Amino acid sequence: MKKIKLILYYLFVSRLPNSWWPGGALYNGLRTACLRGVIKLGNNSKIQRSVYVGNGNQIEIGHHCLINESVRLDYVSIGNHVMIARESIVLGKMHESADPNTPMTSQGVKDVTKTYIEDDVWIGLRVIIMPGVRVRTGCIIAAGAVVTKDTEPYGVYGGVPAKLIKKRK
Repeated sequence: MKKIKLILYYLFVSRLPNSWWPGGALYNGLRTACLRGVIKLGNNSKIQRSVYVGNGNQIEIGHHCLINESVRLDYVSIGNHVMIARESIVLGKMHESADPNTPMTSQGVKDVTKTYIEDDVWIGLRVIIMPGVRVRTGCIIAAGAVVTKDTEPYGVYGGVPAKLIKKRK
């Protein structure tokens, strides 16, 4: 059943208009109903069009979240009241590259490390979050940032790599 819902999601449901279009509540309802058979998804969350969830393994999204269009999620646990802007990427794995005598395409994948996005987080446009990072409660990640390390609670981060700009509290 999971595979059928995943195929249905990618072929049809993920392409429906976003929730702010006329009839948007229906489109979001179809997307969330379909995804509930694939990922762990809380109540009252909005999933916009073209959100990529891979095969759905190890993806959890909490309550009252907004995942905007063309977001890519892989091996991530997302808390409650999280907003993720368009075209952001949460990576779940990296390729091995340690052996210079072996082509990187032959070295395989590093151990997968889960990424955590805690409650009340706002992730800006085109942010990249590397595998294994923990974005702590109340953080804001500025557009275009690349988060390579764990954040502090209620921090505002920006840049490449992302650095603490200021504290919200």
